Amino acid sequence: MREKHLHQAGIFAYGSDELRLYEERLTRYFTREYKRLAETPVQLATAAIPTCEGPMWEQTAALMDRHFDADLTLFQTFLDSHFMAYTMAYYGEEPAQILKSEITLESAERAKFDLICERAGVCGHERIFNLGCGFGPLETYLSERYPQLDITSITPSRTQADYIRRCIDNSSHPLYKNRLRLIEGDFGEVPLEQLGAGEYDLVFAIGAFEHVNNLHAAFQKIACLLKPSGRTFLHLIVSKPIFPQYHNSSDTLIGRFFPGGHIWPVAIIENQTDFFHLDRHWYLNGLNYWRTLDAWHQRFWRNVDQLYPQILAEEEIRYWNDYFVLCKVVLFAPCNGEVYGNGHFLFSRHDKVSAQVQQQPFGL
Repeated sequence: MREKHLHQAGIFAYGSDELRLYEERLTRYFTREYKRLAETPVQLATAAIPTCEGPMWEQTAALMDRHFDADLTLFQTFLDSHFMAYTMAYYGEEPAQILKSEITLESAERAKFDLICERAGVCGHERIFNLGCGFGPLETYLSERYPQLDITSITPSRTQADYIRRCIDNSSHPLYKNRLRLIEGDFGEVPLEQLGAGEYDLVFAIGAFEHVNNLHAAFQKIACLLKPSGRTFLHLIVSKPIFPQYHNSSDTLIGRFFPGGHIWPVAIIENQTDFFHLDRHWYLNGLNYWRTLDAWHQRFWRNVDQLYPQILAEEEIRYWNDYFVLCKVVLFAPCNGEVYGNGHFLFSRHDKVSAQVQQQPFGL
């Protein structure tokens, strides 16, 4: 009855004929649009996308209020049950492999962390800092595989931080009494001394750089956290082409769901070498994220009776339904995932990051 009521309000469920047709039409439209834009490619030198202006993070409070500090029950209805990972899962390299994969969301999330740790070169004895830790999925994975690791993690989300604290106190959870130091706060605002200047071998940022406004400032602060031989590994949504007209989040669907967010072109991240050497980078086909979002979308509707109307009002159901649909068909489905996908970037710190650099402000 609740799904019928939502349908009458124009909110169409996962798998409905109306929604399938809508997704197919939007995917075709954006495929044509991206192909048209590809006919006149934009070069990085002329793109004029700012990377070193303003605060490190922008609209963090609005982002938490709009999205990440929603009721925990909402996230539990659609995220994987083991890791609670709110980033792309990994189903394969090529479109055919991704679409034919029969593994569960949980297995695909584990495969993602396997891949990340392999590419980052995790050995099991490092001191690790995790920037934007979400609900602690990387921490959960590392605690199971490398229980001796020393990990410090930060999130500005109250909902996420409270969840992690409960996991640490839960004797059945992998994070129980883990050697994890959790910081609740904005990475751009927490003092370097509190984070741990020069203490870490490896800094992870998984699904965090989509919310960075000033790349130069973010890389500078990460460099100051690392030991001289340290490295950082990024996992973030990227675009292969350069679309300056889509970069301002207030003009796109990104701003609707993630205030202050950005999708950075691959070429811009590759060029962040003021404090680092780029060792390697990889592009993960966007159909991996399409599969992930599709699984979330299906689970959301499977559990909608838990959400509506007790936790989410009608317009909130519409908001989250739009979020799943539009991210799938505007970003990741067009052109077989070759326009928007995920980037993996492994950087190693320059040999010397001077004390003067550490004392400079991180973003203006």
